[in-house]
Amino acid sequence: MPGEGPVTEAVDFCRMCGWDEDRFWEAGWPTSVICDCCGSESGIGDMGAAPGSWSGVEGLHAFRGWWLGTGARWERPRRQPGGWDVLRQLENVPAHWRTPAPPPADRDRRIAERASHGSLGTETVCRICGLPGEEDRWRTGRPTETICPACGAESGMDDLGRPGDWDALHGIRARRGYWAAVGCPWAVPAARPATWDLMEQPARVPDAWR
Repeated sequence: MPGEGPVTEAVDFCRMCGWDEDRFWEAGWPTSVICDCCGSESGIGDMGAAPGSWSGVEGLHAFRGWWLGTGARWERPRRQPGGWDVLRQLENVPAHWRTPAPPPADRDRRIAERASHGSLGTETVCRICGLPGEEDRWRTGRPTETICPACGAESGMDDLGRPGDWDALHGIRARRGYWAAVGCPWAVPAARPATWDLMEQPARVPDAWR
């Protein structure tokens, strides 16, 4: 199957969210199961993905980033376990479907691309993870190249996009989905609040960047 390479084992986890109560792939073929949790259909939402490289899993991260940005709503809410923890569930996804990290930004290229991307004017909330900041991340439409202490994204490098444009938001969503997939490590651990909750923070992302 195109993009699947040597993946022939039975897959009892959703590649997007880690829900493990169904069989999603069998002998290299999708079962067309729709995930009770994130709503992704095996063989549709995860088609063409291949483990072990950023390009092979970027699409999975982007779907996950969209799902988290819109509240991580369950496709079948009655199946949601009590005390559900999205980060714990994502650990069901084997590491080679969650890593490696995105390649470093090509600074010259990103700077040249900024003019074709959008802004909401002055922005203090991280477009990737939703962390509100004490300083501007974008000021009057221009990035301040501020590093987010939570997800580590740099404004104007890792968060380029056009508000409301599905395709142009791919990179922002992929970064958000990757960060969640690896456990949401904070770039500045000391800045993480004691009561921090992943499900609350992305809710602060403006709708235009979800």
